[in-house]
Amino acid sequence: MKDIFIDTKNPDSIIGSILIIDDDLTIKAILEDALRANGYRTLHASTSREGLRLVKEHLPVLIFLDLAMPEMDGRKVCQMIRNMNISVRPSIIMLVNKDDKDIIADAIEKGADDFIIKPIDDMELISRLKVQSKIRQFYQDLHGDKRNLEAILDITNTLSTTLESSEVLYTIVKKVADITEAVRCSIVLIMKEDEGYVLVSHESPVIRDIKLDLNKYPEIREVLISKKPVVVEDIPNHPLMQKVKDLVKDLGQMSVLVLPIVCEEEVLGTLFLRAHRLGKGFTEKEIQLCQIIANSAYHAIKNARLFEEVSKEKEHMKNLAITDSLTQLYNHNSFYTRLDEEFNRAVRYDTPLSVIMVDLDDFKKVNDTYGHRAGDNVLKEIADIIKKLVRKTDIVARYGGEEFAIILPHTNLQGAEEEAERIREAISNHVYTGLKKEKLSTSLGVASYPSGGTMNSGDLVNLADTALYEAKRSGKNKVVALGRK
Repeated sequence: MKDIFIDTKNPDSIIGSILIIDDDLTIKAILEDALRANGYRTLHASTSREGLRLVKEHLPVLIFLDLAMPEMDGRKVCQMIRNMNISVRPSIIMLVNKDDKDIIADAIEKGADDFIIKPIDDMELISRLKVQSKIRQFYQDLHGDKRNLEAILDITNTLSTTLESSEVLYTIVKKVADITEAVRCSIVLIMKEDEGYVLVSHESPVIRDIKLDLNKYPEIREVLISKKPVVVEDIPNHPLMQKVKDLVKDLGQMSVLVLPIVCEEEVLGTLFLRAHRLGKGFTEKEIQLCQIIANSAYHAIKNARLFEEVSKEKEHMKNLAITDSLTQLYNHNSFYTRLDEEFNRAVRYDTPLSVIMVDLDDFKKVNDTYGHRAGDNVLKEIADIIKKLVRKTDIVARYGGEEFAIILPHTNLQGAEEEAERIREAISNHVYTGLKKEKLSTSLGVASYPSGGTMNSGDLVNLADTALYEAKRSGKNKVVALGRK
């Protein structure tokens, strides 16, 4: 296990182990006493080779290295450390004698960062250490800023090279997750006060359009109200999460960051991050970076919203084009489109197909007696009766006025005739809203393919119409089927 320490007395100090490479046990003791008195933990190597091994194993952030090591001098050790392929670049402070001043420049050239002349002064030691800490922090910040700028540049390039909202949004969440080491990074589109959709998640580009009940996400709702970033640490015990405590009880090691994506005072969506940050939380720099990136998602979010609205409108227009507005059944044109499809399928697979034509008897009396609004209600109730009686595979349409048509795939003439009789009885026995005690009757005509010499869908409708006319002519309130072999 690595020697890790946190200097609680000096928050700005180095975090990590400090390695002393020196064969002089007196110097070792002086260094250890001074460092430990200031809250630092140390490692020690009495030989150069042992020191190189500890560098690889423990990745110290700072090394005190004696220039005059017996088997391999400090300059050579320093050079070998700089040539190592390790994730942490340690600061190296050389320990030198007054007589070594002439070779200090060479040691610096070999990779040393600073030097201390023996005998060691405690105050000078700690001062040099703090200087290296600040230099190290400077380079870490510089590296972090470089990485953050590269992320913003990648996102900007994606925004300028593609119109695909999904691609832009996935690039955003993937970059943010990489930078913050988040276990969950997603963009949530806000639809209503209590409803949102996960547009994209960094875990996979195919995760999208997942509906969220925002009542289960009080941290998101808080962002909608405040329009400001919200950070939740120690999730199960945070006051904001008390109403959903049972839902988040397994997230005790997690912190959450939620940032608003705002346009003209409206929160279009949020950038949602969940990460293992217990005890340290999200830094101010991370929050600022994520907010910059969240703002860059605005156009992609807006496009996603626009796409959804257009899709809904297209779907609505499509339904208007094929649906009868009163009964919500297929309309006359859609009936013929579907009939052609089913007829061609019946011919191809040599399966039966039937059509039932339904016409209300003496419907004009209903309109004349009770008015057209009552008549419309009757038509809607009859449409509901028919839809409940037929199979899901059957197709029901309002053919025109008080006339309905039903397409029955995989149904022969006898089966269609029996179905028509059930429909006739149900319509006759139903009590209609707005009518007193009047009973309504219907005449129905039935025809089937391949019965009756039908060669195309037009022949099938004509034969069913002829059967309907015969039902009317012969007294109404009956079913007539034509085309028996």
